[in-house]
Amino acid sequence: MDNAGNCNTTATETAALVPSFRGMKSRLRCFAHILNLIAKAVLSLFSKPPRSRKAIKIGSGTGQPCNNTQPSASEFVIDHGDHLTAEEEELAEVICDDEVGEDNGQDTHDTYIVSNIRDRAMANMAKRGVTVSSYEEKTAQAVLPKIAGLAKKVHDSGTLKEKFDNLVEANREFTGHKRALDRRVSTRWNSEFACIEAHFFFRTIEQLTGTAANKLQSFRLNDRQWIIAQHLCDVLAIFDGPTKLFSKADVPLIADTIPMLTSVHNALKKVCTAEDVPAIVRIAAHAGELICEKYSALADDCEVYRIAIVMSPDKKLAWFIKQGFSFDEVQKIQNLVIARWEESYKYDRHGDDDELLAVSRVDDRCSESCSRSQHHSTRPEVYNNTLTTR
Repeated sequence: MDNAGNCNTTATETAALVPSFRGMKSRLRCFAHILNLIAKAVLSLFSKPPRSRKAIKIGSGTGQPCNNTQPSASEFVIDHGDHLTAEEEELAEVICDDEVGEDNGQDTHDTYIVSNIRDRAMANMAKRGVTVSSYEEKTAQAVLPKIAGLAKKVHDSGTLKEKFDNLVEANREFTGHKRALDRRVSTRWNSEFACIEAHFFFRTIEQLTGTAANKLQSFRLNDRQWIIAQHLCDVLAIFDGPTKLFSKADVPLIADTIPMLTSVHNALKKVCTAEDVPAIVRIAAHAGELICEKYSALADDCEVYRIAIVMSPDKKLAWFIKQGFSFDEVQKIQNLVIARWEESYKYDRHGDDDELLAVSRVDDRCSESCSRSQHHSTRPEVYNNTLTTR
């Protein structure tokens, strides 16, 4: 299921109708949407939406949009802050044109969630001594509008498109089949990643923005913005592989969800502590880190993730130990798997007595191993993908 609050209700109600379904313990979340939220949290520090006030209702305790009939809803107003300068208005107008006509109910909700996370990230990093001036913040907020806005201008203008094509044809450094700037799609973070990559690939576009007759000076990156954009591109690359992997169809990836989320989380942590990275990018990475922590905690409510990892041949209990789980935590996970097996699979009504006896003997050996671990444990290690002690 996706991350909407009504899916929590679906999980709870389904458990009452289908006894074998374990409610929230079986409630899986859309990892692609989680990745999208993480990336949006990072990107939120590099654009400034136009001032608008839109009320949405969030179900109490869910953090999700709800319908008008839900009794325990609180209303929040999204306010994008100060009025924009003339240059910011021009950039914002071009960006907003791409969003006209889209169903932005979910996007509005995501904006609310991301906005709160962004503010928390700035406060948290300030406590660590990582701060930015108002000038640096405004400089960063113009990066995406300039890059995405220029791509739209070039695509929408036949004259500019012809000039751009001529520049590309005249530059022998451009090889391969790529001949156009990528366009931004507001609901897909990776379109903004592609947009930034294309901006670097076709850096000759500075000849377009530097010519007064083209009236594109507002879309020209200054030296500091080029540096910020490069570091931002490096951070976004963290999400590119996982997004492509989890966008594939007919691939069982439940066992990969938590390991992948952990990998993304660890990568963002490194950016947060990297002193050679601009402060604004470190704060943005921490915003993504906070989203990771939120959904890691929610994933703990669902036992399917951990069971899937234990049952995965290339992970098993070894994965948890490598991630620093304590012996007691790993023991609980092992006991969970055994308990779920006994409850749901051990006694097959259609099996014969020999099969039941074999299952019983295997279970006895597992119980004996757990008992030895509890009485003789000093520290856990992996031996043949099972939890043992040294």
